[in-house]
Amino acid sequence: MPRYGLRVCLLTLTGVLACGAAHADDLYLADGNAFPGQLWLSQGGVAERSIHRREAAPNPAFPRAVMKLGQVATGHDGGVFFASGLDGSVMHLLDARHEIQAFEVNGQVRDLACTGEGHTVYFSVVRTPQNGEPLADGKIYRRDLWNGQPTEIATVRQADVGGNWWGGFTIRGGVVYLATFEEQSRLFKLTSSGPQPVFPANTFKIQGLTTAPDGSFLFTTGADKVYRTSDFQDVSVALRGDRNFSDVSLRAAAEAPGP
Repeated sequence: MPRYGLRVCLLTLTGVLACGAAHADDLYLADGNAFPGQLWLSQGGVAERSIHRREAAPNPAFPRAVMKLGQVATGHDGGVFFASGLDGSVMHLLDARHEIQAFEVNGQVRDLACTGEGHTVYFSVVRTPQNGEPLADGKIYRRDLWNGQPTEIATVRQADVGGNWWGGFTIRGGVVYLATFEEQSRLFKLTSSGPQPVFPANTFKIQGLTTAPDGSFLFTTGADKVYRTSDFQDVSVALRGDRNFSDVSLRAAAEAPGP
């Protein structure tokens, strides 16, 4: 059973490239298996280093939060948000040092995304099945941290995507993209008529994904690499790391629209 959110991306590996000058992004990285959770940063393609470590014991200020770190998203203003993928807490890394609970919802937050909107986080919720029941439908929400409760953006029905959607999504150009969680993830974009299949040649199992300011995608597969693609046919390695990455994020473009 998947324990984290997911996302979108890729195809045949046609090249292996370290992140060079043209794509020297600062990558925020999560390893959802680590306990306590840690947030990692790779600056300009160099080896990742730990920049935040969670406590082993629950914090009395947010006692229901699982102290792992599975998913991460970064706003255009540099605000970093993360979630364990196992509970309803979305955390905010304040001043690049201290974590606070940005908000908490009923259910399990599986994935996060940011756009050019200030103080705003998108997140998905999918409930873990109990007693052999089928995987439930999920929802994607928008939360303006200055304006109260979340707003529902979409309901994702498992029947509409063929099942195995555990909340993986990203936002590119105001369009929401989904990825199922299986050996070869199936990809969809949300339209007014429902999820539409895209990138059918994908061969990767997508565990984490984000959108880069240049419109390309970065993604992880739960192994020690971060991949980059712009067309889902040519895929390169953006980073080789020293751990198994469950998610990757970089600062959203200020002009990136929300859905």
